[in-house]
Amino acid sequence: MNMEPLSRRDDRRGFRRVAALVLAVAALAAAARLGAGEIAAGRGFTLPGIGLDLVPIPAGTFVMGSPPGEPGRDACEGPLTRVTLSRPFWLGRTAVTHGQWKAVMGTDLSAQVRKAVRADVDVSRFLLGTGDNVAMYYVNWYDAAAFCARLNRLARRDGSLPPGYEYRLPTEAEWEYACRAGTTGPTWAGPMELLGRSNAPVLDDIAWYGGNSSVGYVGRGMDTAAWGEKQYPGGLAGPRDVGLKAPNPWGLSDMLGNLYQWCLDFPSTRLPGGEVTDPAGPPSGTDRALRGGTWHSDATLCRCASRPWSVPSDRTLFVGFRIALAPAMGH
Repeated sequence: MNMEPLSRRDDRRGFRRVAALVLAVAALAAAARLGAGEIAAGRGFTLPGIGLDLVPIPAGTFVMGSPPGEPGRDACEGPLTRVTLSRPFWLGRTAVTHGQWKAVMGTDLSAQVRKAVRADVDVSRFLLGTGDNVAMYYVNWYDAAAFCARLNRLARRDGSLPPGYEYRLPTEAEWEYACRAGTTGPTWAGPMELLGRSNAPVLDDIAWYGGNSSVGYVGRGMDTAAWGEKQYPGGLAGPRDVGLKAPNPWGLSDMLGNLYQWCLDFPSTRLPGGEVTDPAGPPSGTDRALRGGTWHSDATLCRCASRPWSVPSDRTLFVGFRIALAPAMGH
């Protein structure tokens, strides 16, 4: 039994929290200094002390949405819209990880779960993967925006932000453009043949979804025995380490599956149609857009065009985020 006085243990916990925040600030300052040259040259770069890779995405034009007849298509995915993104941007190679969250925010998954449950609830019941490389979950839209805001404060202080750019969540258009990476089908790997609700072989190499998320899973997880029509029946499943599946042609991993990713936009029930430039969604709303699908999702939710949304205050096992360094939007 630990007989150390509670006051001393509390002091030590407080010291560890302060030390974590000091290390986070130091890492962010170093990250801002390193990124300046790479940003100016339009190259990819890594934020040191954080290990967060940012991939350059060129300006360009693509067709947003899905055609009638695509498996799983929802009405909000139309009409097909020709979108031009007039300026290049950078996007995280993966979703933000637990380790990156700790380095920037000075807190961890347990602290995030504590915000989502009653004070008398054991938070360990709600934790699945907790390693540093697992995609960070139990983050709501405001948490993700706060992560970006902290990066911006340090980058502005050190003068490393290119004029007119900021760290933020990607818009839906930016996200889909980067996810497609020059392709036009339901996934960047090709058409989606459905052999069952959670059985789409095209996803197996590129995404953790409801059909395969139990394969090789180790540790505390959700029992999938009752999940129907799985590609690989049975087993435990949960959020996975990032970067374990094949990336898309632009080098982005886990754009489909593992965790939903918050986007900047308020959602809309239809796309604008025609031709638009640099769309950023409706000017107001109550929910926020999500993209990508999850380790728990049916196959058709893991398509480039799928457009769900959620209450921005929700923290769950199924939602994370990926950051962009992109034109400032003023949201």
